[in-house]
Amino acid sequence: MKLATIDNRQAALDYAAKGWSVLPLLPKKKDPHFDLIKQAYLSATTDSKLINFWFDFDAKINIGIACRTSNLVVFDIDYRNGGELLPEFTPTYTVQTGDGLHLYYTADKTVDYCGKLMDGIDIKFKGYVAAAPSIHPSGATYTVIDDRDPVSLPKTIREWATK
Repeated sequence: MKLATIDNRQAALDYAAKGWSVLPLLPKKKDPHFDLIKQAYLSATTDSKLINFWFDFDAKINIGIACRTSNLVVFDIDYRNGGELLPEFTPTYTVQTGDGLHLYYTADKTVDYCGKLMDGIDIKFKGYVAAAPSIHPSGATYTVIDDRDPVSLPKTIREWATK
């Protein structure tokens, strides 16, 4: 699925069709849109009617993906905090963020991941991530740079992330 040329509504519907639970975020922010949902990522859904309602209410919303309910674990690499793309990370679905990368891997819902791999690399599993093509607070657009389906987490990274 190429997301670089579609709008947020279509992207949200495409994510939902893949089984990824989405939630509305405030326009140009990473915060949940509490006029539309009550429990942040716990309100995420794959229901296309509800997703369309959100965009009918506010066409400029950003979108988020709830990680655990979507069977995903996302590694949030922030360059400004010293994060870097480690050689142990295998190619997977990847999004360019405002100042780094989101690497999406398939995840087992029963595994608990730490919240941080190391300085500059956070692990998103129990919460959510802002998704492409949302607008980062800096004004940058979240952009898919590798649109392959998420792959299994590399063994070495899984061992580091679950300690």
